[in-house]
Amino acid sequence: MPFFTILIEDTSPLLKFSPKWTPGTSADDPLLDKYSESSFMKSNVQGESMSFTFNGTGLTIVGAKRGNHGLYSVNLDGIDSPALNGSSPTDLMNQTLFSSVQLQRDTHSVVLTNEKQAFVDVDYVSIEVDIGEENEDLIVNSYQDANPIFSYTPASAWATTPDSVGSFSGSSGRYVLLKLYVNAISVLVYLTKIQGDGIAVYGPVGPQMATSYNVQIDNGPMTSFSANRVSYRAQQIIFMAVNLGPGSHLLSMTLGDSGRELAIDYANVFTTASLGGRCVIQVINRTWSSAHCFHDPATSQLGQVLRVPLIPRLRQHLQLPHHTFHIYPAV
Repeated sequence: MPFFTILIEDTSPLLKFSPKWTPGTSADDPLLDKYSESSFMKSNVQGESMSFTFNGTGLTIVGAKRGNHGLYSVNLDGIDSPALNGSSPTDLMNQTLFSSVQLQRDTHSVVLTNEKQAFVDVDYVSIEVDIGEENEDLIVNSYQDANPIFSYTPASAWATTPDSVGSFSGSSGRYVLLKLYVNAISVLVYLTKIQGDGIAVYGPVGPQMATSYNVQIDNGPMTSFSANRVSYRAQQIIFMAVNLGPGSHLLSMTLGDSGRELAIDYANVFTTASLGGRCVIQVINRTWSSAHCFHDPATSQLGQVLRVPLIPRLRQHLQLPHHTFHIYPAV
């Protein structure tokens, strides 16, 4: 079955840090640019933790090992690891702080805890995901915010000119920003015309973004997240779910606080043929499709891949070790 790795940056709302974690800055760390996306979270307070819930078959937590770092522990699905040492006489970047592979395809929870009054930092987390059956290809349909699968209510509360729109996928003014004129505004993402086993929704985080938004898939439990961060970062994974099962699914995002913003950039939907999935192409204004499909038939035209602005970001967040994915332009 196809499997792939998704990278989740420290700025993603999916990673939940306790209060006494702070972002690294160039003012207090000359090695900031050695971290992924020049960003990391750190704490030197004993007992502070980072938690993450995911559905997948493998997990790796990546950070640095440095002279001012100390002991930390990791709890995966209720099982504590021995104390782990993050100290190193020389600065070592992009280090595996914890890894567990060959997990059951299920929901897992991990908590990393600082065990001493010394630093521990988190750069990013990667998870391994597999869907579908053996010997079939992964299909990734990518939908921009203007695609009809998104339903924004009430329409009057949404604007199509979010701040820093140039940092959004495609750098166009079509991207939808939720301005909080009223409370409890919902974003509904309908997957009724395609079959999807997983979804990742992208948007920005930053000081002006919502401190609370709620996400629900089908009739499942509501989960809360915060897109509020010290610095602005575009194209972050603000929600992800996989192994949803065959059939159509409904995702809803609901604003949890007032006075701040929630922005939607695009969504990737993961599926395979055995799950009923297919490549969905829809022409918008006779140009490129708003739904781009990545897969690996020999007939794909490689020369047109670089024209699609989504490609660099997709490659950054999706590591595809066993498959090569190309894009079909709209016709």
